[in-house]
Amino acid sequence: MQAKPKSQTLDDERPRPDSPDQATYQHHLARYRFALGQMRGGERVLDAGCGTGYGSHVLRAKARSVLGVDYSHLAMNYAKRRYEGAGIYYAVMDCQNLACDSEAFDLVISFEVFEHMEDPDGFLRECVRVLKPGGRLILSTPNTITTDIHMSSIGMENPFHVNNHDKRSLQRILARHFSAVDLYGQRRRGNRMYSLLRSLDIFNLRLRLLSNSKRKRVQRSFGVPVGDQAVADSWLFKRSQIDQANALVAVCCKSA
Repeated sequence: MQAKPKSQTLDDERPRPDSPDQATYQHHLARYRFALGQMRGGERVLDAGCGTGYGSHVLRAKARSVLGVDYSHLAMNYAKRRYEGAGIYYAVMDCQNLACDSEAFDLVISFEVFEHMEDPDGFLRECVRVLKPGGRLILSTPNTITTDIHMSSIGMENPFHVNNHDKRSLQRILARHFSAVDLYGQRRRGNRMYSLLRSLDIFNLRLRLLSNSKRKRVQRSFGVPVGDQAVADSWLFKRSQIDQANALVAVCCKSA
């Protein structure tokens, strides 16, 4: 994974099970649970930009084998100590120049990596190269529509994100490389009233008008797990209301 500037610590941009920020970790873990549900079983999987490796470990439950790669030696040492074993391996590698054979994998996973790519088309070409015919890429990236509003509301910016997308731009760039692209939005789970109100908020006014602390209070009142209450099941993946999602998830298929 390439970032500008590069993040070499485990805390910024690389959540882990023992991270103090459990909400962020569970948010990331939910995507791996989604990918696990998309798997057929018995795949050879590449987890490109695997960070601390916990997600590769999740995928191993259905995969024939999993190779997790990341440019961070620190992250790979962490992953090897905790997760490496039969059918699951880790290696230091640049995701934009994969040291892997062509057509070696049935599935490539790449979560919260794409926004760091200075050459996103080059990365996607590498994914296509290492996938077998008919193989799939499952990729996630923040939804710039909601992320920009949220970051502005808390007075922050992310210097690590250099390649940002909404659903339309993400669909366009992925369609240049894959024969089929299905987009999902990742958003918080709440009660029926919360889901209804969120579906009506087509202009994301909840992000524009409420502070972060007020949003959390409102979310709690509608049964939305926030902060330390959040678990992986606290998020939904839907093909509707994608502009309101906080993360975009794409399931892409290479031509057979």
